[in-house]
Amino acid sequence: MGPKEPSFRYWIEYLGFRLLGVIFTIMPVEWASNIAGALMAKLGPHSKKRHPRLMRNLAAAFPEMSQEERDKLALQVWYNIGCVVGEFFHIDEIVRDRVEVANPELLEAVAKSGKGAVLCGAHQANWEGASAVVNKFGLSPMAVYRPMSNPFVDADMLRRRGKYYAAGLMAKHAIETPVALIRHARAGGVVGVLVDQQAFMGLPTPFFGRPAQTTPFPAMLARQCNIPLLLIHGYRMPGVRFKMFITPIDVPRTEDRNADIYAATAAMQAELEKSIRQNPDQWMWTHDRWR
Repeated sequence: MGPKEPSFRYWIEYLGFRLLGVIFTIMPVEWASNIAGALMAKLGPHSKKRHPRLMRNLAAAFPEMSQEERDKLALQVWYNIGCVVGEFFHIDEIVRDRVEVANPELLEAVAKSGKGAVLCGAHQANWEGASAVVNKFGLSPMAVYRPMSNPFVDADMLRRRGKYYAAGLMAKHAIETPVALIRHARAGGVVGVLVDQQAFMGLPTPFFGRPAQTTPFPAMLARQCNIPLLLIHGYRMPGVRFKMFITPIDVPRTEDRNADIYAATAAMQAELEKSIRQNPDQWMWTHDRWR
């Protein structure tokens, strides 16, 4: 009975996921976003693991805030996470009509150069919308993703996301992923990586006043292939619309390779922190970023 239990649980979870998808899909995107956001704002604070972590992170990042202010901000964080869930089932519409790029000339330059780039993002606003930035400029992205624990849900989400990553989605911890990304970049492709999560054996770079283990891979790849390192960060606007900004990150190329990679990685995190501080309610503070 033991080996069958996970499979049975996966099927139950998958049926729930599909039911949720049907319900949110038949709604207008604004309804799906607002309803899912309201539900998550109610349910999220009852999480025994993630909500205490969220509150600890907010207290460490914003010591000047009162407890009341942090409690209010926490509800807004949960609300945004819920919005992303509801909006996921309308990702095609969001990608097609609801994402604006503030400085498109940077991506136009990448497309014209044919040399590729490393595009870094974070769990901000609706991070799925970042894929729109790449595709609308005729680039061929290969990105890293973290597989879901439920294989049925994971396959469904891959199917929905995959169409926006022409060169493929690579599992985060798969052995072949780094090699595939390097080959794609060397061939003039665009590589996408999320850089706001804890990285095992990463570089301890400053982030909201504390060292956070950060992946050095984007900076290493940009330096090795002599291609731009760009941070894509976005903000949620009224009416389920998003504005994306592209920030170039300087990658030193001196004789000290390790120092260059650290400097670029730290600069990336500094720019990301600056972006998050502008709209702290739109970042996923439930990550164990500083463990």
